[in-house]
Amino acid sequence: MASFKTELDPDSSIVLVVITEDDGSDHDYQFDFDPKTGRWEFAERDLLERDFGEEWVDEMEKSVQALIDGAVSQG
Repeated sequence: MASFKTELDPDSSIVLVVITEDDGSDHDYQFDFDPKTGRWEFAERDLLERDFGEEWVDEMEKSVQALIDGAVSQG
């Protein structure tokens, strides 16, 4: 099963998600979030659901949300 790593650049209000597939290939996704409200949108969700399943994407989004919530609370 593929794995993911989430990173946050709070100064630029950018989230980076790196997905590593079983064959070792990496795919990078980068998107903005609103540092005041925490609002964000991940347009590739449908694509990732097709490839990895809804539960996998839900877990990835929880990780992203936790990073953003932390940045918003410090902002």
